[in-house]
Amino acid sequence: MKRLGIKELAKLLSLNPSSVSRALSDHPDIKPETRERVKAAAIEFNYQPNLHARFFRKRSSGLIAVILPSYNMFFIPNLLDGINEHLKNEGYGMIVFFSNLDLNKEKEIINHCMSWLVDGVIIGLASSHTDHLRQLTDAGIPFVIIDNSSDYVDPYSTVSIDNKAAAYRATEYLIKKDKKNILGVFGSQNHIKTQQRLDGFKLCLLDHNVTFSEYDIVYNEPDFNKLENKLRSTPYNGIFIMNDELLLSTYPILLKNRQIPGNISIITISDGVLPIQLFPKISHIRYSGYELGIISSAFLLKYVKKLKSHSEIEHLYASSELVEFDPD
Repeated sequence: MKRLGIKELAKLLSLNPSSVSRALSDHPDIKPETRERVKAAAIEFNYQPNLHARFFRKRSSGLIAVILPSYNMFFIPNLLDGINEHLKNEGYGMIVFFSNLDLNKEKEIINHCMSWLVDGVIIGLASSHTDHLRQLTDAGIPFVIIDNSSDYVDPYSTVSIDNKAAAYRATEYLIKKDKKNILGVFGSQNHIKTQQRLDGFKLCLLDHNVTFSEYDIVYNEPDFNKLENKLRSTPYNGIFIMNDELLLSTYPILLKNRQIPGNISIITISDGVLPIQLFPKISHIRYSGYELGIISSAFLLKYVKKLKSHSEIEHLYASSELVEFDPD
């Protein structure tokens, strides 16, 4: 069925377009029975509001764009739940995009956001490049960078855990367990979060005089036979795994090699779901994707509602905690 505009819908209902608009917006001047009749007709005839018309009328589209570098089954659903929950309570909707860690795709999405007149953007960066974000600043569209610590993306506002500090704390946990031969398993080298967590991992090893080389670091390993051979040939007794996705791919190799349960201690950074479903359970630095979603959306809306100036740069951190399962 062809989608109707507001004028066609009004004509169909023998109402003025302004009355239809107010009915759809739950204006108190419109009788409840009229509001229900208009809304029922809007559903039946597939009416959708014109966002551009709304923008020029109210200077607001009511939409927040969420741009994320990738999708996974662990952290991202909880993050989106947190963002959606807060935006819904504040009367905003969200549209979600994934750049697939592709900078050019991220630039394309930002252009879409500008043409669709979104009120604000929550973005997890695909790479360390940030020059293209100036388009949003120049267009007066506020945005907040999530899941990337401030020292990598200045001069923009961020909401994240302290990735470097979380990786440092996780690595230190292994060292305090007297694990001195440690393997680090990381994601894409181009991703900012990888850089941040790698920096924390290396700094902790240096601070504690633990010997390591590039051989002891694996990046987004596509060749699982190679990773398996490395684990078999090198007497690692500690493994830092950057996130749940990599834990899910590394854990079966350790089981196959009969290295767990055993003398290898494993730690990851996680939202806390996967590590407690495995056996043995995995120690982890836990942080909540849901909490991060709530904080980032609330922070962004302060800019959108002009409670804060775009020039006021802040860096907020969600809480994290060590959850330990290794036996003493």
